[in-house]
Amino acid sequence: MASGILPSTSPVVVVFQDYFKLPMTATLKSSNVARLVEFSTDGGIEYFTPTYDKTSSTMIAVISNSRLTHLRFTGAAGDTWSIL
Repeated sequence: MASGILPSTSPVVVVFQDYFKLPMTATLKSSNVARLVEFSTDGGIEYFTPTYDKTSSTMIAVISNSRLTHLRFTGAAGDTWSIL
């Protein structure tokens, strides 16, 4: 598990770690209109927005069954992210 708080310099990039168990759930707690959870499979060179599994006015959650190289969380300062 990993988690954090977005600083004023959003986005936050997280390097995928071998200890992340699959399937993995990435969650962003944010009500920011520009909020995003993005995945990279090429070392963080290019990112794509996956189809979100759950969204609400204050949260995005997405499940991945595949190994990634990086995850990128975009929102407002003080928003929280987690990877389970």
